[in-house]
Amino acid sequence: MKRLLYCLAAALLLLPACGEKDTVDLTPTVSCPQDVEFASRVVKGERVAVSIRNISATTEVTVKFGNEETKTQKGPGVVYHAFENIGRKTITVTMVPAEVEKTQFHVMVEDGILPLQRVAQMIVNDPLLCLVMAHRGNSSDWSVPENSAAAIEKCIADKVDIMETDLWTSKDGHLIVSHDENLNRVTGHNQKIGNMTLAQIKQLNLKDRNGNPTTQKVLTFDELLDLCKDRLYINVDIGDRDANIPDVVEAVAKKGMTQQVLIYCNTNAKVLAALKTNPECNAYSPTGSNATYLVEQGNKDYKYFTQCTYPSTSASAVNTAVTAGTILTVNAIYTLNTSLFPAHNFTVDLVNQIYAQYPATRCLHVDTGKEARAALKAAGKHVMNDN
Repeated sequence: MKRLLYCLAAALLLLPACGEKDTVDLTPTVSCPQDVEFASRVVKGERVAVSIRNISATTEVTVKFGNEETKTQKGPGVVYHAFENIGRKTITVTMVPAEVEKTQFHVMVEDGILPLQRVAQMIVNDPLLCLVMAHRGNSSDWSVPENSAAAIEKCIADKVDIMETDLWTSKDGHLIVSHDENLNRVTGHNQKIGNMTLAQIKQLNLKDRNGNPTTQKVLTFDELLDLCKDRLYINVDIGDRDANIPDVVEAVAKKGMTQQVLIYCNTNAKVLAALKTNPECNAYSPTGSNATYLVEQGNKDYKYFTQCTYPSTSASAVNTAVTAGTILTVNAIYTLNTSLFPAHNFTVDLVNQIYAQYPATRCLHVDTGKEARAALKAAGKHVMNDN
């Protein structure tokens, strides 16, 4: 799976002020952030940026990205490429006239997806970048059951960044993936997960969002992790569910996926339980005091997320969370049941309305990932996997 991560280089176009007076270095310069800042490592499908500064507008620039692609342009700017193959790659920059001598950069392209903390830093560096989180793995295709293996594949096909899901505990202690405690709506079996064994749950088939039976099964958390490993980020909503926080955190760590999973906690006690279990986990909380508490109690080197609900969360609660240093996710779910905002109506106008109320938005939590991505791009925002 190609995972394309956007790396903003526009900030490199201007150098910071120095000395008593503001000065700008006008020396012709070529730079590739990945070559230095990230120890030459990029993930297959990640966008690599080559920044060319302070050259004549008529200078012809050629950037060769290994043997995959050659791009040309005139004058300064940023040239991008997402490598399709793994291995050590050489990026070569030449100019006519040669304002800068032939320049080479080296990057190592690897399989997988980037650690969440690196993604968080990229969000901080790029104020226009916005992630897309699919609620229960849902999309505009209602024939795909929520929280299913098929939903995971749909998220990946639609280039969604994060799949959101919920966890309950079975009678015999297994973590079960389901939004509802009672499986009646999604399977037709009117029974709570906590009253059923895993073997009983596995006998049931999921219904699609139109109520039609499918061959898809209810997933365990371990199965979800295995299906998403190195392919898709996961947001686990503990909220008011009965899943035990330490069990969830430890299950993630056991799979080596701590930097691939966000864990949403709706209380300070749950935040603390997550951090005590593993200080490196990406715990996650609502806006306001909980977000501030998370930042105060967590790893001081980490960037944490927070979540609000559009349009009901107050601006003051959001401002408190953002001021604390968290990355804002906006819950904008509109396509379930009543279909207040059907998929085709997730428009540029809706994106602009969300940003007008919450300018710090850095992730949209939606039911229609593909449409949300398109609307974000049309609104001038940056999305990941943009190839």
